[in-house]
Amino acid sequence: MGRTKKIYVGVFFGILLAVLSGYFVWLFSEAGKVRWVVELVGGEDVLRSSSQPVLDEDALYIKALQLSPDETMYERIKALSLCQEMSDACVTTSLTVANFLLINTPDVRAARNIVEGYARYNILQAQPCPAKYETSVVIKDVQFISTLPKVEAEHFAEERLKKIEVDGGLVFSLRTPECRRYFAANPYVARGYLAHLALLVKAAQGTASSAWLYLLSRPGVYSIIKKREL
Repeated sequence: MGRTKKIYVGVFFGILLAVLSGYFVWLFSEAGKVRWVVELVGGEDVLRSSSQPVLDEDALYIKALQLSPDETMYERIKALSLCQEMSDACVTTSLTVANFLLINTPDVRAARNIVEGYARYNILQAQPCPAKYETSVVIKDVQFISTLPKVEAEHFAEERLKKIEVDGGLVFSLRTPECRRYFAANPYVARGYLAHLALLVKAAQGTASSAWLYLLSRPGVYSIIKKREL
């Protein structure tokens, strides 16, 4: 009897080990599909950097990327004044407002207009690495995808992901020396971009895919979009 029990236990652990091994092989395979995204923002070393925003507008920009802001955040966004200058501070403020509206409100027409409007200007004059702008374009697309039927949503999301992989961005390329330096100096922007790109991956590959979870699990990425006290 004791020998039979040992055999059963051995078989159980053998099956468990095989299942776990298969899971980790699958997880590694899924992660490999989006590892290029991590490299696009400078790699794991950039994401692990503890550097935090120095400028107030950058700090608010990052906080506006949350998925579940509190009432205080609503009031801070409402108090912002949009400007027309083609400067980093002005563009950052406008994109902060646009991102917040796209993520948290049902009427997104004005926010979409802000993001799409910048595509007609040489935003590189204000931001040599347009990482903040590309993040806004991703957020705009994810919002649009949420209004589409499932099959259309997946197809559109896949096309957008492929464009980023091939071109380095949706409007402007982030695969430039300027962006490599920018992400190294501003890792919180890299984490913000990755957090919302993970949601685009989720839309393209479905919730069953672990690729989007892999991106959110990169250092400091999930903390960008989760609710936190201000």
